[in-house]
Amino acid sequence: MRNIAGELTRATVAGARGQEDLEQEALERSLILVDASLADPKWIDKKSLYRLRDAISALYAKHSDPALSRYIAQVLLARTTSTI
Repeated sequence: MRNIAGELTRATVAGARGQEDLEQEALERSLILVDASLADPKWIDKKSLYRLRDAISALYAKHSDPALSRYIAQVLLARTTSTI
């Protein structure tokens, strides 16, 4: 989850700087990481991963709001630090 959050943070920073290519690449990498997590049998609750994938896909397709990727990254980081 931290790796996904890191890629979303990179996307947010690139979007804020107007670097659309870098933003799209970071979103692509985050989708790849989510897909890898979905394929991992250790994940029992895959519903949250599917929701996350939908949100990232919306960002990727519509190129709408970098604040959304920052929010998603913060939520992911909060979840990973609270479970450690």
